[in-house]
Amino acid sequence: MVTHELRTPLTSIRSFSEILLDNPDLDESERAQYLRILVDEAERLTRLINQVLDLSKIESGRAEWRIAEVDLKAVVEDSVATTAQLFKEGHAALEVHVPASVPPVAADRDRVMQVLLNLLSNAAKFCDRQDGRVTVDLRVDGPGVRVDVRDNGPGIRPEDQQVVFEKFRQGGDALTDRPQGTGLGLPISRQIVSHLGGELWVESEPGQGATFSFTLPVAQAPVGTEAAS
Repeated sequence: MVTHELRTPLTSIRSFSEILLDNPDLDESERAQYLRILVDEAERLTRLINQVLDLSKIESGRAEWRIAEVDLKAVVEDSVATTAQLFKEGHAALEVHVPASVPPVAADRDRVMQVLLNLLSNAAKFCDRQDGRVTVDLRVDGPGVRVDVRDNGPGIRPEDQQVVFEKFRQGGDALTDRPQGTGLGLPISRQIVSHLGGELWVESEPGQGATFSFTLPVAQAPVGTEAAS
């Protein structure tokens, strides 16, 4: 599966590079279009390689974890700021509902932000093309803190709702049945949340959007740093 996923962008990179090399008099607009494809495919290849390495480290227990008390409200706000341009480019509205404060969670801040960035990026990608809306909710939920990322996209079929958490198994667009992405972001996110003692799941119906939710346990005592696990 890894070989297949790597070959796809590599094939595009080689093909368009050969076109540019063999056609020095190519129209400037067409040349710019091919160069943009090359950059996009190279970035996709880099993301895929990084995700494969990241997942391998987590599954083998060689990932580094820096566990400390984390303000999930601040992480949500930083993640929203980081992905703001994605929503702007997609002409999608983003609403964020956070309380004045929430109790800290015991987590690795960078890893939690990785999860949120993945969920927000997916929501921006799959929300309605004409009237995109994504809502982020943060709240205390029993012994933990919960985050919901809700989009108004095509939704996920019931039979695909576990598939999307499997490696290289994208559920795709429920309306077009066309996979999008590498199929690694959600499996990595679930592994991260699970390692931190939480849970990540999805609730959806075709045509009704999707809500990805995760919980993390509230920190019970001062926590230090965990180098690897």
